[in-house]
Amino acid sequence: MTPALNALPDQPLFQRFVVAVILLNAGILGVMTDPDLTPRTIRLLSFVDDGCLVVFTFEIVLKLMGQRLRFFRDGWNVFDFIVVSVALIPGTGTMSVLRAFRVFRLMRLVKSIPSMRRVMVGMFAALPGTGSVAGVLLVILYVSAIMAVNFFGEVDPENFGDLGVTFLTLFQFLTMEGWPDVARPVMQELPYAWMFFIPFILLTTFTTLNLLFGIIVESMEQAKEEEVRDAMALQGVDSSQESEEVRLVMVEREIRQIREKITALTVRMDGF
Repeated sequence: MTPALNALPDQPLFQRFVVAVILLNAGILGVMTDPDLTPRTIRLLSFVDDGCLVVFTFEIVLKLMGQRLRFFRDGWNVFDFIVVSVALIPGTGTMSVLRAFRVFRLMRLVKSIPSMRRVMVGMFAALPGTGSVAGVLLVILYVSAIMAVNFFGEVDPENFGDLGVTFLTLFQFLTMEGWPDVARPVMQELPYAWMFFIPFILLTTFTTLNLLFGIIVESMEQAKEEEVRDAMALQGVDSSQESEEVRLVMVEREIRQIREKITALTVRMDGF
């Protein structure tokens, strides 16, 4: 393998070409869902889709030949390899159902665009923290659902008749979508029902979910800082020193934290 081909996947022009092919493939897969397409149009779109798959396969082969086993040390490379391999499965037989997963090729766009990749890395980094918050939220929902069944089950069995239905109703409260339409009929029978609904909404929507969003934003900021430090390391700059780039990231983090505190304070004031 020549050095030129070895370096081709890392060339900016080739990467932009791959992004363009991904976008083209996204449009084709969307159009192919139209049930009114003629057989001739379907064949044409399938031909172009196969051409996109050839480009993706060529990219994977180049990386494998250049990096060899190092290729599988990168999680993004493993993801690319899996989605392209699934798309190569023949479209007939018992394994044809896996062809439906070819749409995951579009997720390669996340890897190709740095800002989107940073968001994805931040989301994965936030999983431990979000898992804890989600656990607390689940406990709150479970306790609240049991209370709501006991309080409102006889008054409104359609929305609070059993635990499963009540879970769905409280999730609707959590999303703030149409919750007054559920709460008002109950309050006509039980005027003090607001003493349950309002604290539940404040505790879940305005507190727990904001905490969840804060963890995700913090993880994204940390991912951005790590990306800056890695870029500095590639340029031979000591990332332990407070460079202008690192200071800028730290300032952005502090501004965001201040903004979140102001927002939380405003929500508390509105609640009173």
